[in-house]
Amino acid sequence: MSTNSLSVVNIARAVWVPCLLVAFAALLLADPLPFADPVSVEMPVRASATDTTPVRQPSLEPKYDVAVFTYRCSECHRIIASPEKTYRTLTQHTEINLQHGINTHCFNCHHRTNRDAFVDDLGNEIPWNEPQLVCAKCHGPVYRDWQHGSHGRTNGYWLTTKGPQTRRKCIECHDPHHPPFPSMKPERAPDTLRMGPQGSGRHSEEHDPLRLTGHAEAGAAAPVSDEGH
Repeated sequence: MSTNSLSVVNIARAVWVPCLLVAFAALLLADPLPFADPVSVEMPVRASATDTTPVRQPSLEPKYDVAVFTYRCSECHRIIASPEKTYRTLTQHTEINLQHGINTHCFNCHHRTNRDAFVDDLGNEIPWNEPQLVCAKCHGPVYRDWQHGSHGRTNGYWLTTKGPQTRRKCIECHDPHHPPFPSMKPERAPDTLRMGPQGSGRHSEEHDPLRLTGHAEAGAAAPVSDEGH
């Protein structure tokens, strides 16, 4: 190669290399493919979701509040005889909404002669602070699960060497006269890096388990009409 040819190549290289570098720098500054953080935005959780206070806080003593006074159950029921007919509209304790299956009258659970106690199937007294023994009369499997910690709530420490554990009693979650829970709004479900932001799409119409953008149209199932059924 002649000297003139080498000079031309060197001049061209000295021109297009800087131009190429400038073009790459401009491309980087333009940022045509911005970084998409796969971590979802942190969502606040209501304090009630982590609050360990029992849903209900009933008295574990046989006491009844009337205005500013507090009485033991036996103080009134010792002098007021209970009627033989128990399938009737309550004239006292009208705040009670008794809807508990076949337990349609008071003496299914309450002792007839000692109102400071509950009653078992044999007519023996159950202490007022042991209401789970009353529930066990009908809910044996649930009571067994409660004993082993798979039903109900345990507060305290997983490691008992670090601190005590306390088992919440049935009536600290369930109203004994009307046990079903009222409707509650659930907390937001956790996100994973693969799922991304969660919408409120109808799963019955879209096959998109990973919530992939643009993927739902390809895998969407045809809607089914209810006409004629």
